Amino acid sequence: MIYAFLRGLMRVIVHVYLAGRFRVTGRERVPRQGPVLVCANHASTIDPPLLPAFLPRSDSWSMAKAEWFARPGFRSWLFTSYHAFPIVRHTPDRRGLKRALSVLRGGGALVMYPEGHRIESGGLVEAEPGAGFLARTSGAPVLPVALLGTRDCMPRGALWPRRVDIEVRFGAPICIAERRPDGSRVENQAAADAIMLAIAELMPPESRGVYADLDGLRSRLAGVWHPAAAGVIGRAPAGG
Repeated sequence: MIYAFLRGLMRVIVHVYLAGRFRVTGRERVPRQGPVLVCANHASTIDPPLLPAFLPRSDSWSMAKAEWFARPGFRSWLFTSYHAFPIVRHTPDRRGLKRALSVLRGGGALVMYPEGHRIESGGLVEAEPGAGFLARTSGAPVLPVALLGTRDCMPRGALWPRRVDIEVRFGAPICIAERRPDGSRVENQAAADAIMLAIAELMPPESRGVYADLDGLRSRLAGVWHPAAAGVIGRAPAGG
């Protein structure tokens, strides 16, 4: 299977090139079966190939900007082979969202970046509502992930990755509620902010950006999310 080969190749490259400087933590928190929405910060071009390679799920798909698929050729073939599909960013792309929901409703893992684009400097920026929509609509648990050090590894304009410390840090899964305790409907933006709060909690304070006020966010988003039940974490399927 091409996807399994490409993931394995990526793992080999990372372990060889970043020997002693790369680690993955929290793998035991990843749901090994059933639908899961995997949400991470995005600060480098290496994030999209890196995260799926070290996500212990062989049934994962990633949302990628539609520009990469605009023309037939090696690039679009490579993205498709790496289980990526197009999404028109900053728009309610119905076709892309329908594909995303089909992955989750089919019991797969979907990788996305709630900020909507690569953040080239500074900390986290406000999420777009898409991640909240997918979490609410699908009912799938959300797995927050912090990608640490990737921007320093491959900053804008770099032609070759640098040997720096990188960590893929998996957090505890959360679930997004349909309604708050007072009965009001959870809005997509609030749901997306709750997801970003879970990501921010995994990151050092200087990298949290607009989500730095953890206590204030927890208060504002009370009732929007809750920890996922322990039963969502099971054994890894073969090839994961």
